[in-house]
Amino acid sequence: MNVLRHAGRALRREFLAGDLLTVFAALVLGVAVMTAVGTLVNRVTLALTSSAAEMLGGDLGLGGREDVPQAFADEARARGLASTRMVSFPSVLFHGDESQMANIKAVSDGYPLRGELRVSRAPGGAGEVAGTPAAGEAYADPRLMQALGLKVGDALEFGAGTLTVTRVLQAEPDTSGELMQLSPPLLVNRIDVDRAGLLGPGSRASYRMMFAGDTAAIADFRGWLQPRAKGLRIVGIADAQRGVRGAFDLAGRFLSLAALLAVLLAGVATALAANRFALRRIDQVAVLRCLGARNRDILTAMALQLVLLAIPACLVGIGLGMAAQAGLVQALGGLIPGRLPLPQAAPALSGAGIGLVLLLGFGLPPLLRLRKVPPMRVLNRSFATLPPSSLLVYAAALAATVALTVQATGDVRLAAWVLGGLAALALLAGAAGATLLWLLRGLQPRLRGRWKLGLAALTRRRGLAVMQLVGLSLSLCALLLLSVIGPGLLAQWRDRLPSDTPNYFLMNIQPEQRQAVLAALDGLGVDSPGIEPFSTGRLLAVNDRPPQRQEREDNNNDEDDANRPVNFSWRHDFPPANTLLSGRYWAAGSTAAEASIEQGWAERYGMKLGDTVTLQMGEQERRFTVTSIRKADWDSFRVNFFLLLNEGAVGDAPYNLITAFHLPREQAPALAGLTRQYPNISLLDIDSILQRVREVVDRVSQAVQLVMGFSLLAGVLVLLAALQATAGERRYDSAVLRTLGATRTQLRGAVLVEFGALGLLSSLLAVGTAALLGSVVARQVFELQLSPPWGPLLAGGALGVALSMLAGWWGTRRILHTPPALALREA
Repeated sequence: MNVLRHAGRALRREFLAGDLLTVFAALVLGVAVMTAVGTLVNRVTLALTSSAAEMLGGDLGLGGREDVPQAFADEARARGLASTRMVSFPSVLFHGDESQMANIKAVSDGYPLRGELRVSRAPGGAGEVAGTPAAGEAYADPRLMQALGLKVGDALEFGAGTLTVTRVLQAEPDTSGELMQLSPPLLVNRIDVDRAGLLGPGSRASYRMMFAGDTAAIADFRGWLQPRAKGLRIVGIADAQRGVRGAFDLAGRFLSLAALLAVLLAGVATALAANRFALRRIDQVAVLRCLGARNRDILTAMALQLVLLAIPACLVGIGLGMAAQAGLVQALGGLIPGRLPLPQAAPALSGAGIGLVLLLGFGLPPLLRLRKVPPMRVLNRSFATLPPSSLLVYAAALAATVALTVQATGDVRLAAWVLGGLAALALLAGAAGATLLWLLRGLQPRLRGRWKLGLAALTRRRGLAVMQLVGLSLSLCALLLLSVIGPGLLAQWRDRLPSDTPNYFLMNIQPEQRQAVLAALDGLGVDSPGIEPFSTGRLLAVNDRPPQRQEREDNNNDEDDANRPVNFSWRHDFPPANTLLSGRYWAAGSTAAEASIEQGWAERYGMKLGDTVTLQMGEQERRFTVTSIRKADWDSFRVNFFLLLNEGAVGDAPYNLITAFHLPREQAPALAGLTRQYPNISLLDIDSILQRVREVVDRVSQAVQLVMGFSLLAGVLVLLAALQATAGERRYDSAVLRTLGATRTQLRGAVLVEFGALGLLSSLLAVGTAALLGSVVARQVFELQLSPPWGPLLAGGALGVALSMLAGWWGTRRILHTPPALALREA
């Protein structure tokens, strides 16, 4: 027996018969979805890594509130590394009668070490690459020039002297860590800052020294810095990627959810279709055994059929996945870097690996049931039980699929929750199916007509019925997670930013300006703006000991926590956009020295109810007892604080005021008059940031819908494979019953009862699991609070029952029209 030739001929003959076509389609979908998501993640990761140094302005940096000692620059020079210094701080600039808060960045020679500083000679002019501004010159942001009425060549008051604006700032490195810039930047030479005396004691300056050089030298230098950079923060490539990666990671979780479910459904469809393929080979195996073929050759030929099927399936899947990946790049748009490297082979190979695991892992076990079966047993249509080795293959295939899927998507926690929940559903569906069939065996004799025939079909094929129930339950649950829970998560993410989300902040308001600012905002139509005190002090002690953070990153040698400024506020009532987690909030008239801390701050310092915090507030030290822990909704864009104090116990601590409010974009120009009247007030416009966040949600929705299409097709394949699993037996049963006088109407009704019972039980299990799993995944993975949308879930379950019955009716039409004699001869 020529095994290879026999396998090729059999594959050509049987490909369009149904079973292998279903396996082929399931493989294509599994390979395509993992190639698409894996390639996208790989390209973005490579782009972020390659551009990180440019985003950082160097290969490595040291930052802190105090100037970095010269000794570090000397050591870097001795190691052959280049270095440069930077310092940034806020300051009010003046030009004539105009003033504007600006973010001053002072740089020394050699800036930037990596990336490009781009400027122009006029606003909107052609860009050119520049270096450090010369002493006495400055590069100004276009927003700053517009606010102050500046032109290139104008003089700008800077501390006790002046600077000449010689270029318009277009793009600068070293902006990766800034979520939003409170004020427009001005780039100057470090010499001018030292001359102006703007870096005296108490200045809110951030210092940084950047290094660049050979990769190995940078790695060695980092190791040398680690124990010596006390009070300083080591800044590396990971910090430069953080802002971009955060947006992409959230999008990646939604894509991973859809991809996980698509692969799972493809595996279920493959297992069902492969089991049907093995069942249909019984007669072929019997004939070959009778003709003297060895059992080893027969099984090898069947396995080769699957392997020969996998080659074109993987190629088609990779091509479809690369096309889908290009669609994902377009859908995600600005979420990903503008210049992506070319796709690499690793994600496509991982996708093909998942396809082979699905095929061999879920396709070979049914074939193992044909091993060592005597020809007489096969000819009498008896079938061997599932050997223990098959169960091991199934377990190994499932573990390998999970490992490859996690490797491709890069989200272990999401995979653990989703696959763990669906595995529990599979076990529950199997147990529920076996229990139901046991109950039906006692109930069946009391039934009549189509009910008796339909339920008898289930009890007669108990193993296949349980397999169908598990497949349908997993399919419906996955589809409900995608079609109901997924959009619900996206909608809740979108609802975090309602239309009246505050889009402007006013800071540094002095107490005597409170009423005037409120009146101005009221005149603009702002609805009930709240102005809150804002004070900066120092955290001196926690429980009378120096504060110590519970966890620190290895590359983060922050300055002593006792020397860190801490922002806090005070009030009588409980703050909006907060949730009380434990403890009690003080009464409105209380004068006790009580504090309320945010959950993240409590975890950072290991604090709990009853602990004490000691603060330096101006010239005095005050001690407060923690009486409540709350969770702040930072995504609300309202004014929130880690530390809140009882207003009745604050006394005369120094403070200014801050407010957040919503104002339509077209009314924004009116705010310029307010800041002109009160130059000390800083205006923060975050409307563009809110639009950016909403754009992220919309683009992620488009990308998820694209991946969801693969999952929906895989779900359809599961339904088809479940239907095909009993097609041969149903054809034989139908022929026998029609020979005994049953009508087509009775048989059609029995099929509807059979598939209706399967669909009802699988829908109940799927709806409950989707609701529970969706809520858990929302909280544990996406950090959202999702109440199960029972209406759409129940509607989806009812639709699942209808689809199951429709599939059963449609799939048995040909069977019912097949002449009984022909069906019996085929059987």
